[in-house]
Amino acid sequence: MTEVARYSEPYNATGGLAAEGVLNQLGRPDIEALEVLVREAVQNCWDAKRPDVGSIRVEIGRRIMDADQLTTLRERFLVDPPLGLPLADELERGLEILYFADFGTDGLGGPTRADRPGKKRDFVDFVRNIGQPPDKDLGGGSFGYGKAAFYIASRARTIVVDTLCINGDGHLERRLLACGLGENFDEGGRPYTGRHWWGVIADGVPEPLKDGRAAEIAMLLGLPDRSDPSDLGTTIVVLAPGVAPESEDGKDRTLEFIADALVWNFWPRIMSTRGGVSRTMEFRLFDDGRPVRLPDPRTHERLRGFVEAMDRLREEPSDGDELVLDRQIDCRRPVRSLGRLVIQRGPVAPTTPIGRAVPQGARITADSVHHVALMRNAELVVKYLPGPLPVVGRLGYSGVFRCSVDVDEAFRRAEPPTHDDWIYRSVTRTDHQRTFVKVALERIASVCREAAGYDGSSGTVIDGDSVPLGEFADALALLMPGADGPGARRAAASTAKHAKKRRNVPGRAGVNTPSDGVWVSNGPGETSAPNTADRSIGASGTNGANQPTPQRRYPELRSIGEPTLAIASDGAAVVRYAFELRGQGHRLALEAQVEVMTNDGSQVEADAPRGYSPPAVRSWSDPAATEYREQRPVVGPTDIDGRWYVEIPLLDDAMMRVDIKAVIA
Repeated sequence: MTEVARYSEPYNATGGLAAEGVLNQLGRPDIEALEVLVREAVQNCWDAKRPDVGSIRVEIGRRIMDADQLTTLRERFLVDPPLGLPLADELERGLEILYFADFGTDGLGGPTRADRPGKKRDFVDFVRNIGQPPDKDLGGGSFGYGKAAFYIASRARTIVVDTLCINGDGHLERRLLACGLGENFDEGGRPYTGRHWWGVIADGVPEPLKDGRAAEIAMLLGLPDRSDPSDLGTTIVVLAPGVAPESEDGKDRTLEFIADALVWNFWPRIMSTRGGVSRTMEFRLFDDGRPVRLPDPRTHERLRGFVEAMDRLREEPSDGDELVLDRQIDCRRPVRSLGRLVIQRGPVAPTTPIGRAVPQGARITADSVHHVALMRNAELVVKYLPGPLPVVGRLGYSGVFRCSVDVDEAFRRAEPPTHDDWIYRSVTRTDHQRTFVKVALERIASVCREAAGYDGSSGTVIDGDSVPLGEFADALALLMPGADGPGARRAAASTAKHAKKRRNVPGRAGVNTPSDGVWVSNGPGETSAPNTADRSIGASGTNGANQPTPQRRYPELRSIGEPTLAIASDGAAVVRYAFELRGQGHRLALEAQVEVMTNDGSQVEADAPRGYSPPAVRSWSDPAATEYREQRPVVGPTDIDGRWYVEIPLLDDAMMRVDIKAVIA
């Protein structure tokens, strides 16, 4: 019997890809490493689904090797750990493994050598090749780099691949091989790439263990049984997983996190929909043999709205429900259907933090659900795209957008290697694919504004002059305690007089009091030279040499409508102001100063009431509905023109006014 041996890949004369380069292909995504692993592993399972089955089963489990198993593994399989690979340090007592097994899939068939032909090349594409493009229409994968997630998740940087497949002769074949990605190194005067395999060496190539020998090692590791011909599929084993999420109580919450990650990322595939659409994925989780329960998406406190939206998306469009927005997303030049968006509105409430790491979707929706689940036709969630906060804080919205089949390729190309975003700038301009992705995201954002309770125009912030809070005092009248009076709305003359006196101070340009629909400018503000402070936008003049005076355009702003009362996402009562900003190409610092008013709203109090502290800005929102929680955000110079909103907490024991400024940073 040929013994198992380790094979390390040397550099050849024409070069090669270093193992460390493979590990870096996924970049540094802003999600937990364990979630990246779950997404990539299950996506691989889905892409391997056999066309003759309606649903696949995925089993995920964790086990701890006992002493006898570990000794056998070390002496008969993972022999002679190489330089630059941290395997030897991990082959100790208490070795843990984490496996992902799929059933109802093709398994890793085709040739076992990359230099041999074959119509199906799943084995060499996963085990040998790097960055192989997808060969399945409407699949979830894009780059062929996702397998790096398995190695990154392993402290040993080593995995075991066990598969039951159809070989090149059309027969069932069990294959098992171990693979490692470590640092490149020199040995015997020859450089090595850091890629390693454990198998049977044939003609200088590491071949997998087959059939009975493969089943023996799989049983040693405690992997799912594949003795029946119907058990086609693949099991990937991560040795010594090192991606356990953080937990405040110090307990290992790996399987709980995986359960949450499965639900947040794959709920469209694990739920059936009325009208005959059945689930296409089944998950089973085991922690050292004990089953782990998955949350139900239909009763989940934050996912159920997305599930309801998906139910409607899988049906024919219908009208009549005022809480539902059902829109076809189209491109006009060129004319193309880009997909369908369904948004379900309904009451939502903030959730109590659970004291451990959670998947990205759960993290970004923790305060309020105002998001759209983006997906291609594989119906795997790419991203939860946030929209603007709802006007009424307790009324959120959950949406689902699925792109059309004939533009699926454009959205696939917009995904990074981790498949967790759509970045239209990364798509080439050929065949209008970049345009399709860009237009779809813009149209989705527009419908989200409607769902949030705003009008259809784009949102924006303002520049810098004072906008009196007295303009919306009528709205506050019923909320303010104290003596009866005319409220905070003041005569225009009085307002202008006070504003002028307050603003004409050294180092600041004098401006007119802004009113609804009138553009005003701070001029150079606090950052420009004194001799230009009195020039207005668009003014003309000459200097002493009778030459045209150089013009400089300064930021402009205008207020839009009355400030409104609203409930913020955290349940607080706030006053929301709408402004429009023209940045004129500048980088701007936004400021909002809250001042105490007299009872009749006619002037600013010289001294604030005892014990009173003016509230600070709660948040700013830009035209793209991006929220800034800083008191003085610095924005621009691009993508800042349009409507902005600023929220100020509402107090019931004082009358206020707000002075908003945009200063050139």
